Amino acid sequence: MNIRDYWDKKILVWEDSMSKNQKNVPPIEKFASLFREALKKRSEIIMNMLHSFVQGKTVLELGCGSGFFAFELFEKVKPKHFTGIDIAQSAIMRAQKVAAEKQLADKLTFIEDDGASIKLPEVDVTIGLGFLDYLAPEEIKSLFRNIRSSSFVFTFSERRVSLLRYIHMCYMSLQRCPKHFYYTKNEIASYIGKEYGDVQFFCNKKISFGCIVHNLGEKAASVLA
Repeated sequence: MNIRDYWDKKILVWEDSMSKNQKNVPPIEKFASLFREALKKRSEIIMNMLHSFVQGKTVLELGCGSGFFAFELFEKVKPKHFTGIDIAQSAIMRAQKVAAEKQLADKLTFIEDDGASIKLPEVDVTIGLGFLDYLAPEEIKSLFRNIRSSSFVFTFSERRVSLLRYIHMCYMSLQRCPKHFYYTKNEIASYIGKEYGDVQFFCNKKISFGCIVHNLGEKAASVLA
């Protein structure tokens, strides 16, 4: 199974597993959801980071899914425009439907495509929650050459000793995910390169083996303290 087909079948089930209504969620995803509090905390932290940074600005999210982060950000922060790109058709169709229902189709644009390979739009800030996890090193290098914003926030799965990471590795193997990667901070910094200035990292036990990398500066970093 290629990565596009994998996510087209997987993404909505994955998202629904973190909601309160798990009626149609398979048992393995219900079980896995018990370990996903760190992902919810990760989203909360990034939302707080962006709160004073993206108001009135244009935002691009790579790997947006069905827009669960996009809609919350737009409601709380009011960026000028939000563009979400995802490889999964099922996710983009749901996102477009919700945007239309909320009468926000002119403010939130959702595009079905591979954000790692297409020409990206020019925006103020580019974000990606977990997007780097599914890119090989050369793909990450290419991505940061392709990004057309001066500011970014991404997360990645850190390669370090962690019981939850080993559980996650087993889960990914059982799910037959076509590709998934764990990286060190030094590796991510080297793939990003020097073009974006000093990058900062944030990791703590609340987000498990997840790690945030950004170049939003000290104001955003103060939220993480």
